[in-house]
Amino acid sequence: MDTAFTRIAASQSAADPVVAAEQASLLSKARAVTRFLEHDDTLLATDALAALCSQLSIGQIDVANAEGTLIASSNASSIGTAPGTQEGFEWVLDALEDPTAELLKTSENDRSILYCCLPRADIEGFILLTSDDTIVDDALALSSVDALIADLPYGGDLLFQAEPGGADGFFSDSGSLCLRRTADGVTLIAARENSVVYNARNVALVAVAAILLCVMICVVSAYLLHIELITVVDRGEPEAGQEENEPEAEALPEESGLPPEDELIPPPRARREKRRKRPETFTEELSGEETLPEEETLLEHERAVENAPRQIGRRRQKTKDKEAEEPVNDEDPFDKIVD
Repeated sequence: MDTAFTRIAASQSAADPVVAAEQASLLSKARAVTRFLEHDDTLLATDALAALCSQLSIGQIDVANAEGTLIASSNASSIGTAPGTQEGFEWVLDALEDPTAELLKTSENDRSILYCCLPRADIEGFILLTSDDTIVDDALALSSVDALIADLPYGGDLLFQAEPGGADGFFSDSGSLCLRRTADGVTLIAARENSVVYNARNVALVAVAAILLCVMICVVSAYLLHIELITVVDRGEPEAGQEENEPEAEALPEESGLPPEDELIPPPRARREKRRKRPETFTEELSGEETLPEEETLLEHERAVENAPRQIGRRRQKTKDKEAEEPVNDEDPFDKIVD
């Protein structure tokens, strides 16, 4: 719409040179008619004035007396009227007051209609020439609002000239969003369908959503890049003879702060072998370790003897054939406790 008003403002004066040239041509024709009437009064006849109009390409010639009443005209129905008393023609009376006046006017409703009024040279009065110039029509048609906005790229919108009146701004009509603007006496209305307006809004919302999604992805990526990696220890494949159902450690011993599970609980095989050790072997192992002081060793030995459970022998039914006594258990209780 701004482009349309700019073009209209630039073309308002485009027809002015054509109008000025046609007015100058009409003025020269009016001077010629004045000289003709000064030398020959027979030209005041209606037929003579009509022939003169066709020769000079003039629309109408009117001749008035000193009172402003038409005494001759190329249009017989206009004789006897007073143009000075009609609305919009008061200016012709200035020719009666100033014998040197040369008055040029255009119609208020149609700029292609030109008027020229000159005082008569032989008697008091004036002549009035009216011309509907086709050249001016063509120039005005090229500079009209409809012609100026006809080739503008609307992009699917509707743009047209409206009658003056009404408040400028947006309004809805016939399922379209409309905008009315007025500048230099010209009112234009631009209309766009609601479906097109909503499509543009939806595209804008999708673009905003895509931008937010990209921002979220960037934030998550930056967070993941700053996370420390967790090292997973791969113990490899179990060796031959190793139990397959042995549970895997959930965390490294260094991280948990506890000794390894295999150090806390010895495997069952090792326990069985330890039980089967002979006292000599056990004594040898004890000799390799740090020995306690003798007094502490003796006290612990006495406590172990006192707290040792009594050896209750189970009696077996003796058969009549075997009356032999059971062998006496000479094993030391301390050795049993150690086992």
